[in-house]
Amino acid sequence: MLDARVYRTAFLPALFALFIAAFALADRPDPARTSLPSDAFTASRAFGSGANPEPQSLNGLAQAFPDRTAGSSGDNRMADLVEQVFKAPDDAGQRAPFTVKRLITPSRAGDLTTVIATRPGQSERRIVVLAHRDGKGLADLSGTATLLELARVLKSRELRKTLVLVSTSGSTTGFAGARDWAKREGGDQVDGVIVLGDMAGTKLAKPWVVGWPQSAGPTPLGLERTLQASVRREVRSEAGGPRALGQWIRRALPITVSEQGAIGGEGLPAALLSESGERGPAADERVLETRMDAFGKAALDAVGAIDAAGPRDGPAFGDAPKGIVTLRNVLPDWGVRLVVGSLLLPALLAALDAFFRARRRRVPIGPWLAWLAVAAVPLPVAWLWLRVLGAADVIEVPDGPVLPHLYTLDTSGYVAMGSALLAGALACALARFAAAALGAGRMTAGEPDADGVPSRRARPVPGVDGLAVASGVWICALAAITWAMNPYAAGVLLLATHLWLFAAGGWRRWPAFVAVLAGLAPIVLIAVYYKLALDLGPLGLAWGAALAAASGSGLWSTLLLAGVLAAFAGVMRVLFARRRLGADGPAGKSISTRGPLSYAGPGSLGGTESALRR
Repeated sequence: MLDARVYRTAFLPALFALFIAAFALADRPDPARTSLPSDAFTASRAFGSGANPEPQSLNGLAQAFPDRTAGSSGDNRMADLVEQVFKAPDDAGQRAPFTVKRLITPSRAGDLTTVIATRPGQSERRIVVLAHRDGKGLADLSGTATLLELARVLKSRELRKTLVLVSTSGSTTGFAGARDWAKREGGDQVDGVIVLGDMAGTKLAKPWVVGWPQSAGPTPLGLERTLQASVRREVRSEAGGPRALGQWIRRALPITVSEQGAIGGEGLPAALLSESGERGPAADERVLETRMDAFGKAALDAVGAIDAAGPRDGPAFGDAPKGIVTLRNVLPDWGVRLVVGSLLLPALLAALDAFFRARRRRVPIGPWLAWLAVAAVPLPVAWLWLRVLGAADVIEVPDGPVLPHLYTLDTSGYVAMGSALLAGALACALARFAAAALGAGRMTAGEPDADGVPSRRARPVPGVDGLAVASGVWICALAAITWAMNPYAAGVLLLATHLWLFAAGGWRRWPAFVAVLAGLAPIVLIAVYYKLALDLGPLGLAWGAALAAASGSGLWSTLLLAGVLAAFAGVMRVLFARRRLGADGPAGKSISTRGPLSYAGPGSLGGTESALRR
């Protein structure tokens, strides 16, 4: 029922869209720079060299607070020390430059304490430096030690903008402290949030600057470029960065396991500075004073650069483009939306044309759409079951997405994943029962009426009529809805939308099955990318997805994947049904004459006076 002419003609707008997008490429934003020296950062003081390290140094903190579990007494006592350092004046007898307050965040691990120090500037625009206290090991604790040294240095440095230093907790339990601070204390006056991660470890893993948010929103390119430039000046090496394919995947399915993701998910421009990248350091990783010196100076340089960027009372990176970086240019988000939408248009129009053709022929499509909707139920049911287990504390779950190794996969975890599979299987049984109740499973070929059109009671062959059209309409509608919400995710569905439409519409044998597998290739590519980026095995990916579902994350992506799998099931049923029926379709009376199937007016078959004369 697909009209190839409609499909081919609808590609014309895509040519114009590609032409416009090519001219829409913008230069990467220039990094902000500062003329202030970064030598004021003293690594020996922050590191705590010697037999008697200072209490606020890295070694001093590690000795005083060996147990820094989020919400524990050790974590709270370290918060007290951080508050004392923030309140202390630069010189004896002087007024403390910071105003300090506390924020208490309820979480699964207990009440988390966030210490916030604010130093007003000439402008209400804010620069935020944030670090967590509850990391495991010296390398993860180096962010807090660097934050305290920056507090000492910045007490006596004049800044145009307001400076905010934040010491939070909950990095190992889902970043509840950072997320709560971003919700309460954020706003549109924040020019940038620098999240300090591993600042002194021995293992290097690029990129050192990570800006992925836990949302489909854009990454802060201006802030990222500024941090990368500061690292390049102080570390004498490139900070690294993702390729265009990696950026597309991150925008399509926003998953990150580092602290800037929770802050960026609340709409604030945040970037992580960590020499061990997004995954963070190991608990037993050694630390080096030279590394803390280089990365600490890079953080101080970045603060000065953000302070100097933009107008005093305006956004620092207000004119920075929003999009993905490719070939040293930025493809803006609106250009991506335009190109993806124009490439979806041919499949969407062809599916609509097939739908209305089927309606004119009175082919039942509604029952098959209901069958596809029920086929999409199992995955959301499994997500909901895991969410219930997490809310009921049946399994220990974080407050947000984290690396799965932080939560041991024990017997309760295996039982939770197994019961989720069972819930999905029961949902599959319910889907089959509902499909049978709707009569979709009993549809057979019907005889045409006197006009050669199947009657309303005729039951079309699955895979040739109703289900084929319904599957094409389903995947196209899913892609269109996804495009309205996230054009990058819709781009992942482009192959499936086009190939599955024609596989269900008439392709046979091996080309149809190859088309179905090719449509799944982008989804498999996303899974492989995250496996490599997060260094996880198949079981680790499954456990991480289960933890995310149990914590309430990933509902939108679960619904999207459920819709794709339902379309896949529909197309596969079409192909197997067509294979059973044979290449020539169902057995029955075939038309052996040419011409209209019914009376088409005088002269349609000859015999009129004008025809007899000829």
